[in-house]
Amino acid sequence: MDKIYSSILRLNSLQFKYRTLISFIIIFFVVIFSDIIFHINFPLVIEFLQNTYSITISDHESIDLGFAPEIWGGVLAMVLGTLIIVIAIAAESSPKLMDLFVKDWLSLSYVWFLIIASLHAVVIMFYVGPLGRVSSVILNIYVYLFIGSIFTLPYIFYILLYSKTSNVVSTISKIIQNFIYDMKKPMISSSMKYDIEIVNEYQKEIMGSLDQLDDLLAFTEFKETQTDIIREISSVVQIYIKEKSYFNSNFFSLTPTLRSNATFRTYTESQYKEMASDKTFYEVKVFRLLGNSYVKMIQNDRFDIASLIPAELVDIGKTCLEANDNIILDNVNIRFNTFFRMAFKHAIKNNEPRNLYNLSFHYSNMIQEYIKKDRVDMTKYCYDKFKFYANDIYKNAVSNPALYFIVDTLTFELRKCQVLIHEKSWNDDDQLALLKLILQLDKPPGFSKENVDKGILGGNNGTRRIQIGLALFYLSIEKNDFASAIAEDYLDDLAYFDEKTFKTIVNTQCFLLSIFGPTFWEDTDRGNFNIYFAPEKDQIESFKELLFSLMDKRLEELERNVQFLSLEVDKLLQKRQRQDGYLNDVDKERMEDLQRKISARKTTEDEKTKEWTINHDLLYSLLCISFFADQEIDESEKNVIFDSYSNLIKNVSDNSFNIDFGMTTNKFIELKSEAARQAYYDYSLLNIKNEKQFNNDKLKNLIQAYINIANADDFIHEKEVTLIQHAISIWELDIKINKPKSGKKLKIEN
Repeated sequence: MDKIYSSILRLNSLQFKYRTLISFIIIFFVVIFSDIIFHINFPLVIEFLQNTYSITISDHESIDLGFAPEIWGGVLAMVLGTLIIVIAIAAESSPKLMDLFVKDWLSLSYVWFLIIASLHAVVIMFYVGPLGRVSSVILNIYVYLFIGSIFTLPYIFYILLYSKTSNVVSTISKIIQNFIYDMKKPMISSSMKYDIEIVNEYQKEIMGSLDQLDDLLAFTEFKETQTDIIREISSVVQIYIKEKSYFNSNFFSLTPTLRSNATFRTYTESQYKEMASDKTFYEVKVFRLLGNSYVKMIQNDRFDIASLIPAELVDIGKTCLEANDNIILDNVNIRFNTFFRMAFKHAIKNNEPRNLYNLSFHYSNMIQEYIKKDRVDMTKYCYDKFKFYANDIYKNAVSNPALYFIVDTLTFELRKCQVLIHEKSWNDDDQLALLKLILQLDKPPGFSKENVDKGILGGNNGTRRIQIGLALFYLSIEKNDFASAIAEDYLDDLAYFDEKTFKTIVNTQCFLLSIFGPTFWEDTDRGNFNIYFAPEKDQIESFKELLFSLMDKRLEELERNVQFLSLEVDKLLQKRQRQDGYLNDVDKERMEDLQRKISARKTTEDEKTKEWTINHDLLYSLLCISFFADQEIDESEKNVIFDSYSNLIKNVSDNSFNIDFGMTTNKFIELKSEAARQAYYDYSLLNIKNEKQFNNDKLKNLIQAYINIANADDFIHEKEVTLIQHAISIWELDIKINKPKSGKKLKIEN
């Protein structure tokens, strides 16, 4: 049975290839057989005419039939002339029109009929004689000629409509769709099991027709036609995705047609096999076609047509979601990412970010479709890619400030997604993880904002404005933790502005949010929609209260950390001195970063200087144990220093500690040499010994504090042990410590 199916399909394939010849043979025999049948039944025709209309044969014998070939020639010349002119002109904008015409049954049948019927008249006139076969004469003049003439104008109108590019596109699309639906039929599916030639033929036809659409898209310059082609391609691939599960698996196998197709000629053998196993060759071809078209459109500044392509890609993605086809969804995401890269390159080269602006809208629509289907995995993937491209855009915006707006746009699009995620009631962990990705859009890794115009970072920072708007939304729905996360991120800008300037910037941003309406005063590709509008304006004061309370805590931390940063700078300076003024690139970058952070938190001139006290000696000894030994202070050691100082000196506030520690680190740095620092360590130990408040118990507590610092970083340095033993010796304490074995903690021995 399968062999019979295969034979039938091969015959069907032949009729598609040789349709011109087949149509000629059919029409030829139709004319011949109709003549024979009419001649046999001619007496009945005469009798009918005589009885009904009183028409006798003598009426026809008296007619001069020599004009018939001339009339046929005129009809044929008019039809063929019109056909040649129309097809020739139309082919200039639709190069595949001729291929379609020679496969159109109606056109072939009518043209062959005119040619064969006119030859029929010539044969009757010159070889049979005008009266030798009266039946043929009447058939030709009153039937064939009537049919040929009456359909002349309708056929000309048909050709004019047929040659319209939009109809050509529709015809090619229908051809592809018919092939797709045909492959669902049991006969075709069964034949593909045993006949690879059938598979090869169907692959060739659906890809060949797709190439025709691609050629038309590349050839035409009319927007209407370009729109039709892109939509038809999208429609075709959506139908294909819906129906491909019904195809025989052999249809997706590697055939010579696939290997020789221009789209896949750069593929490796492993890629061919992967494509066959994933059953993705047709979708990949479509995506490549759309990608090439997108590049062409953005290069020609066809912003509207370029925007249409990702819009259709969203529809394709929705179809994949409905079909639960994750493999093609991955390809959809890859195509969006590729569009981003192409649009970004074009924006940099031509100072034209509009394509990025439009593309972000469509990519966001795709993310929203993922959210509606609760596809957390796909949503996180796309968020991460938004962050990646936003970071790339942000870094390049230094030389092209117009690109900063694109980062604002990307942030706004993800803001919409966050609102939708809340409405879908995703768990808070997922929501918070996605929010943190949004907050990283303007934080390229290894890129310092110091390189950015301070005007961009200040009150003109659109990204921050949108983030504040999102915080207002979270406050309105009582998700204060989410609003706090945004506020904490905003406080990172304190590294670039002093407290007063930062507050001014915040107030400016909040003022702008309070006056912005939902519409913009100018028109854009999206109308006059204002991306900076925040409906939850009533939460502005609540946000400022939250932000400034967190700022006070952050400032205390910064004041403390700046002292540790100063020590790191000093270490690098000494390293440079030892290396004859040379630092490698990593060290240079680190020192510049440290100095920038320090300068951002410099002590104001109006702060009163304090005198050196026993508290500073105490802090100096703690600092020496932490930093003097290994030239490093990690976070755990910082906390131990603060805790130890707070235990020994009562009623210590964060502010007073920061001031005291600042004086101590300045002293340490000013001493410069190791010998001078060691001498001052001894001096501080003596001052502590001579201080009445420090009895033996307090001194032992201080020794324990030294030990805690040494143990904090899980590595006991030999010099830390030596410094502690030196303190025990100067204070004449009856305790003993020794450097422990590897993996053990330092402790006082019994």
